[in-house]
Amino acid sequence: MSRARGCVHSTAARTVVTMGLVAALLSSAEAYTEKTPSLMQDPAGYLYCRVVATSTMPIGLVVSIRSKTGTNVTEFGYGSRIKTDEGFDAEETAGSFDHAGRQYYCRVSVTRARRGNVQVSLTAFDKDGVPIATVEAR
Repeated sequence: MSRARGCVHSTAARTVVTMGLVAALLSSAEAYTEKTPSLMQDPAGYLYCRVVATSTMPIGLVVSIRSKTGTNVTEFGYGSRIKTDEGFDAEETAGSFDHAGRQYYCRVSVTRARRGNVQVSLTAFDKDGVPIATVEAR
């Protein structure tokens, strides 16, 4: 009888370990980073990165504006996540008034959303808030 009980525990343990491995593999396979091409900043303006994503699973987005050297210069932003009948919608933004450099790009780390369902854009605005240039991740 103890042998049978040992088999049940062993099978249950293998099932739990297998489920954990599958979840870990799925999570890492769905995680990636995208970035926009560099964009020149107006000397008196600001930059604004916007990321919109849809998925059948809850979406993870981490957005930042980076200088040409890779320094995070994000100063403001917001995010929202919505459950819909079709799945999930997410929007995340980042902005910067940093004027230490002239070229910047937007970087986003994405989890649980396919590349085709994620749009990333970086827009430069002049001092009056008028958009002067936009680039998108490829």
